[in-house]
Amino acid sequence: MLTCFGIRKGDGNRPICTNCQRKDRQCQWICDVGSPRVSERLISPPALVAEHREEYISTQDPEQALQDPQVAQVFRHYIRDLAGWYDLNDGNRHFKDVIPARARRNPLLLSAILAFSAANLSHTAPNFESHNFAEFYHLDCVQRLISVTKNLDSLSNEETLAAICLLRSYEIISQDFGSQNHLQGCYSLVVNHHIELSTDLFSAGFWNYLREDITVSLIKQRDLMIDLSTWSLPQTPSNDSDFANYITFLLGKVINRCLREDLSSMDLFEWNVLKSQVQKWRESLPPSFEPIRTPGLKKQSRFSSVWTLGDWHASSLHYYHTAMSILWLAEPTAKPSNILQRVEDYRVLHHRLKYHATEACSLALSSDSAPVWVNAFGPIAFCGPWLRDHGMSAEVIIELKIWGGKTVGLPESECLFYGSELSVANVVYVYAYQHNSLLRL
Repeated sequence: MLTCFGIRKGDGNRPICTNCQRKDRQCQWICDVGSPRVSERLISPPALVAEHREEYISTQDPEQALQDPQVAQVFRHYIRDLAGWYDLNDGNRHFKDVIPARARRNPLLLSAILAFSAANLSHTAPNFESHNFAEFYHLDCVQRLISVTKNLDSLSNEETLAAICLLRSYEIISQDFGSQNHLQGCYSLVVNHHIELSTDLFSAGFWNYLREDITVSLIKQRDLMIDLSTWSLPQTPSNDSDFANYITFLLGKVINRCLREDLSSMDLFEWNVLKSQVQKWRESLPPSFEPIRTPGLKKQSRFSSVWTLGDWHASSLHYYHTAMSILWLAEPTAKPSNILQRVEDYRVLHHRLKYHATEACSLALSSDSAPVWVNAFGPIAFCGPWLRDHGMSAEVIIELKIWGGKTVGLPESECLFYGSELSVANVVYVYAYQHNSLLRL
């Protein structure tokens, strides 16, 4: 039995839970929690947890659990190697400094960290046998999450939101995200508890959720699960973190307006408002964001060596180039044009898209940061195919394979296609398919 959290935008349809389907388990839903029938079932732990109950130590007492060498090793791996993925745009380092401290007294958080970290180790450190370890703590975390979701009014909890972000990463690492269950649960938490975006842990969880949602949306080329229309723009940026989060929010708005199928096309006025917001952000950036161009820094590359001082500088510029690419594709046609004008319009559009794709890929290829690459999978999947150059495309695919192995441990032999909705291999597949399709135009 595994819980599937949430239904996308209230459409009433439950996506297929591939994890439960593959392991022949009963799938329990958060919307069922609270009914007497389900409450009775919650008394018993999932079958797999029961099977391994004596194998791994419980997180009920986190301090005692951390005395176990294997638990400590996995916990330290998260702090040392993985927390930076979450603190990409966070100068306060909530997920590296605050979350581990909270996990020492919060069993839900500790189980989430152990599940995600062990899943990463099971792929990237073959000698570390952690698959069962990861699954045990994942299911343990899910059970604990069921318990706190019995009372939906209690969900305005920053630690619960952080745990769900970690569970989402577990799904990505484990190639088990066909229904995006925990991302949907995160959506339910956010929309039911509107928050003032600031510098607290809940806000850090929100920004992580939004970036995860953006990654899914860019690869699947659809709108976000979160409706940002009811949210106000964040406060005027005053530091680097603010600028990074601001463009994240703007990209989310652009995605929702341009990639949602059931919305009418924008008129020129609305399009200009969105475009001016993105351009104003770019023009107001402090000097620290400006990329540095160093010819020859990356040997034997078809791309320019373009790098930044910090990870959030690179990720922010990735989002800027992605937002501009989407906007150029969505630009309204002012008036009917003849064939020659349409050819010229297409040439101009292709030039713009190629520019943004080249800049985005150059920033990624010049980076040796795992957080930057994890966050770049979405922008590369969306923008990269517009390069229209086989040599450049091949170079990007090679780098995607390399960083896929470093971050989610994807075997190189599987990098052309993998039967899941959001894996690095699928990014490569989508990228290569779209690239080849564009070359035929």
